[in-house]
Amino acid sequence: MPCNRQAITLPALGLMLWSPRGALLFVLGLLLLLQPPALEFLPPVTDRPLGGLALAAARINRPFRTHGAVGHGVAVGLNSDVDTSSDDDGDADTTGGAGAGTSWGDDAARGEGQVCGETCYKGMLAGTSGACKAQEFNPGLFHMLTDSRTRRAAQSSLGNRARLQAALKRYHDGANLTVVTVGASITAGQGAVDAPPFPKWMQFVLDANLPDKDRVKVHNGAVPGTSSQYMSSCHNVHVPREADIIFVEYAISDEEMPMPHMNNQIRRPYERLLRKLLSYPKRPAVIQMHAFRWFQIPADFSGHFWISSERQQSEFGLYYSLPQLSVKACCYHYMAEGRKGFQVKRPRANRHGVIQHENFVDATLKDFAFYYDLVHPDGNTGHRVMGEIGAQLLLDVWADVAAGYQLSPEDQQSIDAPLPVPMLPDNLESKADKCFIGPAFQRTVVETGGFQWVNEGKTADLPKWGFVSDVPDTYIKFKINTLSNRTQNDAMVTVELGHLRSYENMGRAGVHCEGDCTCNYWILDGHQEAHTSQTFLQAFKVTQAEDCIISVRVLRETSSGKHKVKITGIMVSEDPEAAAFQNSASFDWVSIAASKDPKGVFEIDNVARRALLERNAASSAEIMQVYHKSLEGAPGGAFTNLDEPATQTVALLTD
Repeated sequence: MPCNRQAITLPALGLMLWSPRGALLFVLGLLLLLQPPALEFLPPVTDRPLGGLALAAARINRPFRTHGAVGHGVAVGLNSDVDTSSDDDGDADTTGGAGAGTSWGDDAARGEGQVCGETCYKGMLAGTSGACKAQEFNPGLFHMLTDSRTRRAAQSSLGNRARLQAALKRYHDGANLTVVTVGASITAGQGAVDAPPFPKWMQFVLDANLPDKDRVKVHNGAVPGTSSQYMSSCHNVHVPREADIIFVEYAISDEEMPMPHMNNQIRRPYERLLRKLLSYPKRPAVIQMHAFRWFQIPADFSGHFWISSERQQSEFGLYYSLPQLSVKACCYHYMAEGRKGFQVKRPRANRHGVIQHENFVDATLKDFAFYYDLVHPDGNTGHRVMGEIGAQLLLDVWADVAAGYQLSPEDQQSIDAPLPVPMLPDNLESKADKCFIGPAFQRTVVETGGFQWVNEGKTADLPKWGFVSDVPDTYIKFKINTLSNRTQNDAMVTVELGHLRSYENMGRAGVHCEGDCTCNYWILDGHQEAHTSQTFLQAFKVTQAEDCIISVRVLRETSSGKHKVKITGIMVSEDPEAAAFQNSASFDWVSIAASKDPKGVFEIDNVARRALLERNAASSAEIMQVYHKSLEGAPGGAFTNLDEPATQTVALLTD
């Protein structure tokens, strides 16, 4: 569809209106124009006089159009021009790098991902042809889905805002503002199939209301399928060192009630993650973002207010005086009432995990249902709400700063003060990095005798870096810190070595420990019978040491007849006897995206969404099927087919 807009002459207009169809379209268009806007414009960020906030107030009260916000994080679209060639190497199947799927910048100049200057999300909607117009998403004049009372109701704990004030004061004085989000599948954007995930919505609102959006960056370091235990080890690969504000979202992905109470292998790394983020160079503001899951398995647990990890995680927020945002605090009662945008009669996804277009099912759900599937918010509603409540907190503090608020000596003292002792006993965080992927992995090498840092990716958009050798007796050595946070250093910690497994050309390597640490000698075997190639994470126990050398040597013995060995990364758990992280798909995504950044920092936008959407559909379908069985077994035999029109209400047995 060409983007040239041609003037329509009066005779041509007359011919259009002469046909019954043209006349009907004209009348419908006129009726739509006469209707008042359904959504509220963003009100001022504070109810008191703004004083010196004239510029910000002017921006707030003026409708905001996303057009023309070139290259500043506005509406990252996804390319439908996916690589359909076979990709059996096990890495995430991606087709775009940073900016490869954006609707703006150089790609926009070529017309890629754009229809007449409007933002398009291409290749995101399952079951469609990928035509841009069919999947068009354009916020247009920016309206808020929620009102100010709802957004502020989400602020379940105000905490100490001195760090927030300091971050926004630096921005006020001309510095950049780097906002970072970390979490699991929700923050990564699952459920946001035809509209943005919440970090993008937050960027929209900030761009619309802060005076210089060129200096505002929202960095999304979340990874689907992970927990706070993973991020506690790998935060250094996901959070830029220059972070000013960090949102942490794990209320759904972390187990709800692990035992023993609080002092367990789920909560301990969560506290260490908070402590590490609070200790970043700029002393950033750390904000807890508590998502909420309405649908539960068994189904008769659905709709219970208290089900999530929010209660236990909020204890850490209170202890460290962190601002907290809660979806259920703002919006639970809207869900219970069935308000538009918050409806929980059923999610948009059907039992197969995808949107159902037949019989106009999705036409009755889009913009009404809060959830895309049983776990993840929908991009048009739930994700948007989360983005708006996150932005509101920042804008509330910005109103104070822009009006002339100055940090007091007491505020600065609280920012500079050392952290209190850990809330959980003997839970001090390590000061050394524990995760080495991409460029960070390169820096661990202390000696090599034949291994080379090689990119085996098919294209520049799909880098597959690793240390590779196919010659027997060649070796490589990595130096890492394996000291635990525990005061007792006699216990062993878990180390994971990422390596490639494939059905051809792969060999074996002997792995042992040198330096100040010890471990049992073991053999890495890269050969497998299955005709796939994938990253494998091999866990082994290592004693604690500040200077631990992991040595890998290619062996002459091989089951494939070849000797190729490829090492892709190392991870270290801080907790002795902690379970290993075995999500190799996420490890691949991180490897790809981190390799694209010169600093080696993962950004979810550097990984195209095709693999993410396929994973979302697969996981959604599995959960949906279990949920169906739960409904069948519910008291009274309550059951509704989630593939049927939404006029049939799922019987959620709530109190």
